[in-house]
Amino acid sequence: MQVSRNHRTDKTFFQLGLIYKIAALLVLLLWLGGCTQTRPGEADPANRVLPVEDSYDLPDVIKTLINQSDEQYLNQNLAGSLATLERAIRINPRHGEVWSRMAQVYLKLGNLEQAKQHAKRSNSVLKNNPQLKAFNDRIIATGSVESVH
Repeated sequence: MQVSRNHRTDKTFFQLGLIYKIAALLVLLLWLGGCTQTRPGEADPANRVLPVEDSYDLPDVIKTLINQSDEQYLNQNLAGSLATLERAIRINPRHGEVWSRMAQVYLKLGNLEQAKQHAKRSNSVLKNNPQLKAFNDRIIATGSVESVH
């Protein structure tokens, strides 16, 4: 009888361990799910970062500045975001994605005229990105980024 009881105890312990393992795995998955960053186009249109990209040929320094600006924008540090984008423009003014992000920040600040000017400048340096052009055209025509995909 003693052997049988120990066997039953071992089996219960194993099953209990499995339950804890599954629970720990679920907690880990939920935690990892909460660690994901907001990606362009996923947030509320008023708070999202540029939903389309033209970064196939961007130098690493420009990509780094764009990422820094995106983080500042999402944290509502619009002045910091603009300063970071202006730094990217000083390095190289031929990247439409940077100009378009500036248009988006100006739009968020309520400066529609600057937003439109920067969207037009973005369109003038675009190589071949119809989604980014459509985003810019929406700002130029309506002063809004809503319903742009």
